[in-house]
Amino acid sequence: MTDAPTTGRRRVADAAGRRPSPLTLLAVAIPLLTVAALALVRPAAEPTTAYAPSDAPLDRSTAVCPARLPGADEVRLGSASLASGDLAVRVGRDERTLTLDNGVASIEARASVVVDGAGELAPGLVVGRSGAGSAVACDEPAPERWFTGLGASAEHTSTLTLVNPDKGPAVADVTVWDGSGIVDVPALRGVRVPGGRSVSFDLAEVAPNRDALAAQVLVSRGRLSAGVVDVLDPVGTDPAVREWLPAQDAPAATSYVVGVQAAAADRTLTLANPGDSEVRVALRLVSGESEFAPSGVEEVTLAPATVTEVDLAGVLRGPTAEGVQALRLDATGPVAAALRTRTASDLAFSVAGPVVEGDAAVALPAGSKRVVVAGAEAPGVVVLRAWDADGEPVVRERRVEVEPATAARLRLPDEAVLAVVRVERTGAVVSVEVEDRGLSVLPLAALVTTGQVPDVRPAQR
Repeated sequence: MTDAPTTGRRRVADAAGRRPSPLTLLAVAIPLLTVAALALVRPAAEPTTAYAPSDAPLDRSTAVCPARLPGADEVRLGSASLASGDLAVRVGRDERTLTLDNGVASIEARASVVVDGAGELAPGLVVGRSGAGSAVACDEPAPERWFTGLGASAEHTSTLTLVNPDKGPAVADVTVWDGSGIVDVPALRGVRVPGGRSVSFDLAEVAPNRDALAAQVLVSRGRLSAGVVDVLDPVGTDPAVREWLPAQDAPAATSYVVGVQAAAADRTLTLANPGDSEVRVALRLVSGESEFAPSGVEEVTLAPATVTEVDLAGVLRGPTAEGVQALRLDATGPVAAALRTRTASDLAFSVAGPVVEGDAAVALPAGSKRVVVAGAEAPGVVVLRAWDADGEPVVRERRVEVEPATAARLRLPDEAVLAVVRVERTGAVVSVEVEDRGLSVLPLAALVTTGQVPDVRPAQR
């Protein structure tokens, strides 16, 4: 009986011996507390060194007109807001001031023309050159432009002109594609244009080639306006014909070439695939009632980095083409496109145009004029307004509903010299057809009303 207390004391001693010592507890707790404290500590945020630019009302804009074609001496200017004021104009090297009265003005000029608008004249400034059956919209200098359907042979040649509207030098690289791939043209690499000057390149001299060509103008320094004059001079008795070839912003997988007529003419669609993958292109015709695939026209296959031509003279003629106002191109990759229309005495181009949402404006040439709209993304409304040379309205407001998969054509009075087209509740491709001793097609772009202001701050130490 005396062994029981001894056994109990031994058990108590064994239990006490198994308890962790205070030193052991601290050895475990300190690392855990350290990890918990570090988890609550956040590293200091690195100071922001770059800030996105902010939008501000546009207070300065520039439009550049190419040098004249024979008889195309008239330069028409307009303000979409009908603002009045002075514009700085440079004709060649001659600088002058031109006053817009009731939002419109015009001058006669043979050399290239640079127009600078400031203040309230900047957001809605539009300029165009026209005469003798030719017309072109005078564009804002852009860092990138595409031209499709160029030529560089004795019978079909194109002249590329780069105009520098600023005082400092500008530099551009021009990439050219033909039916086989990229063409090596040393003369078009690193082209330097002095301030206030222009340079021109006849492609038949710097890159002789019998294929159809496409070109990308990429500006790496300064600002440049790029323009192309295309000339067809066939062997025989037919006279040479020439016209300005409008530029495109960029290739696209789905595009609309707006401005197609069913009159008898030779029509050639030029397609360019600048990518590194094969592309297939399907063609549809767009009328006032529907979009439809023409019979006998197969998908066009474009090898990587190549250009090809499609003869549409038979497709865009006769009952099938009646009412057709645009072409729709659906491709498996981005392509650039231009439709060349040629008669014995005239040459015209329609190119894949940009999508317009909101307002677009155009300075109108003389002659019969129509606004053509296609490619509406959803049901919407097109609102047309127009003014004459005195700034008086000739179309106060005309509203036309537009639907997807259809085209619409709106007549303009012959006396109209300025038009504003608003696309509401949708986006669409808009062009103006002009007939005056020949056909011209002017693609419209959305008006730019804001500019980006860089966010510049003192460096943080």
